[in-house]
Amino acid sequence: MRITGRIVYQDLEGGFWGIVADDGSQYHPVEGLPHHLRKDGCRVRAEVEPANVVSFAMWGKNVRVKNIQRI
Repeated sequence: MRITGRIVYQDLEGGFWGIVADDGSQYHPVEGLPHHLRKDGCRVRAEVEPANVVSFAMWGKNVRVKNIQRI
């Protein structure tokens, strides 16, 4: 699945980075994000796939990032 949105930092459960898509959907990259993209508000385009994992974050859909780039 391809999404376009912005990087957000969530200060929940110890803190983590997520992606809020342009349509308002929330995605939690379970393996994290590259350091150079960990900037609140950074616009990105990403290809993600659902991740069937348990997460303490309880925010957004758990996904694995296959490809991501700043736009």
